[in-house]
Amino acid sequence: MTNLKQKAVAHHGHDQRTDWQDAAKRDAAHADRESRSAQRRKTAAIAGLTGLTLLCASAPFNAFAAEGASSHYLPGAVGDIFLAVPPEPGLLVANTFWYQTGSTDIALLEGQVSLGMDLDLFLNLTSVTYTFETPVLGGRYTMGMAIPFGQADIDGTLRGPLGGSLPFSDDSFALSDIAFIPIQLSWNSGLWSFKLWESIVAPTGGYDSSGSDLANLGRNYWSFDTVGAVTWFNPESGTEMSIAPGVMFNTENSATNYKTGTEFHVDFVANQFVSESLAIGLRGYYYKQLTGDSGSGAILGDFKSDSFGIGPGFVWIPKTGGGQFTVLGKWLHDFSADNRFESDYVTLTGAWQF
Repeated sequence: MTNLKQKAVAHHGHDQRTDWQDAAKRDAAHADRESRSAQRRKTAAIAGLTGLTLLCASAPFNAFAAEGASSHYLPGAVGDIFLAVPPEPGLLVANTFWYQTGSTDIALLEGQVSLGMDLDLFLNLTSVTYTFETPVLGGRYTMGMAIPFGQADIDGTLRGPLGGSLPFSDDSFALSDIAFIPIQLSWNSGLWSFKLWESIVAPTGGYDSSGSDLANLGRNYWSFDTVGAVTWFNPESGTEMSIAPGVMFNTENSATNYKTGTEFHVDFVANQFVSESLAIGLRGYYYKQLTGDSGSGAILGDFKSDSFGIGPGFVWIPKTGGGQFTVLGKWLHDFSADNRFESDYVTLTGAWQF
């Protein structure tokens, strides 16, 4: 892991980068050239983190109406590596293919009670971030946005006002709710890195409250997510541990008079580098509503929800990409879910640093 240590030092220390550049100009020996190549690959991994951080902070999960046993929080999308490491200055573009399949026993869809519902959700989430070279409050300043669109398919049974039931099936292909990160600040100190950011999810996605569409990809309300992250990385062993807790506040859905309660969520990542270009490990999340749902449309009461999931993941930095391209993937399985979809999540991400 000697090259891995050199990469971490080069990323976090300006003086070390200067030495690296001087060595390049002096046409260093082959070992030095290998170190520079390793640094580029490490930078690509960190670049992948930045795009995923944006997605986790703000990407909407919008299979249907606001009160559909889900929210704007997207489990596990915070990233797959170095959740708090300061990103390299410049432009990053990341694209994530997201698939979720799950079920729930009870949910509200546009004011109607569903006594069972199955979901298949396909999302394509494209994020663009830019990190400024000039420090802000002693850290790296990043801003960006995420644009999701996709296909949602749901099946279930609606309970009528007289106690009867009616099977239904619906699907939708549309833009989902666009998310913005106006501020993200990152710091590094030795083996530790820290990050804080705020994301805003705007109700830009497709939403129909007429009752003819139950599979809406918009949620018709705003969300504000405040998130922090901490990363510990030992370059000698190639071991990383990261955690990212956050609190999300929601406004009321004006079409249904339903307000989702305040939500707590935490994502965690553990990685072990098995080579200079490949890391494998675990991903997981925990979600819990701090306050119950409210409003005249909350006919099931506070409907507090919680869930927990964990699964394997990988990070691959192909040599053919010149260190500027990273591939990241994972599978999360929910081991518990109350008043929320119990799901399996599969993601595959490509990130490009410019």
